[in-house]
Amino acid sequence: MEKIIELSNATIEQGGAVVLSEVNFSIDPAEFVYLIGKTGSGKSSLLKTLYGELPLTQGTGSVAGYSLNDLRKKEIPFLRRKMGIVFQDFQLLMDRTVIQNLYFVLKATGWKNKAEIHSRAMSVLQLVGIEQKADQMPNRLSGGEQQRVSIARALLNDPKIILADEPTGNLDVETSTEIMELLLALTKEENTSVLMATHDLQMVQKFPARTLKVDSGKVQLS
Repeated sequence: MEKIIELSNATIEQGGAVVLSEVNFSIDPAEFVYLIGKTGSGKSSLLKTLYGELPLTQGTGSVAGYSLNDLRKKEIPFLRRKMGIVFQDFQLLMDRTVIQNLYFVLKATGWKNKAEIHSRAMSVLQLVGIEQKADQMPNRLSGGEQQRVSIARALLNDPKIILADEPTGNLDVETSTEIMELLLALTKEENTSVLMATHDLQMVQKFPARTLKVDSGKVQLS
């Protein structure tokens, strides 16, 4: 079985400084994995390497069939089409409706047919249970609803993996639980792997899964 993510003896660098060294782990299809560690421990740098924002200069790595070692700039958009990225701060476009946010991403990733664009946007909104808000402006939605929209956006191109960077960081406990249940359901129903960076250990205890811990410049199984 081909691994969705595989890193072997990888060194994660940012701004010329080594953030993490000797990183070794892999993630299977449809697997949910936590990435835990204190703020500033290197979780975000690791995620940035996985989605091609930071180059992998030492060791080997692959994500969704793409080698990170010889990743060309022009290949990065194609790599990112194989993944969905969910941020703590939602990063929605506030000057357009929920569904227009999704249209924007689909058009930017090469979709042309208007009917197909609309159909795909509505289907991912249904998947995250928020299709009734399609014509609302994002600022009219609660934090949890905005995060559902950002997860819908991450699902548009049927990704092999979702990288979620503190997706419950700005949400209350009840809403965080709903978002966790949604992400876990996606691994089962959509066969999408999820790597979720978090420092919310209560969520990790509430929804146990394989856990990678970032500590003192290393990544180890927790």
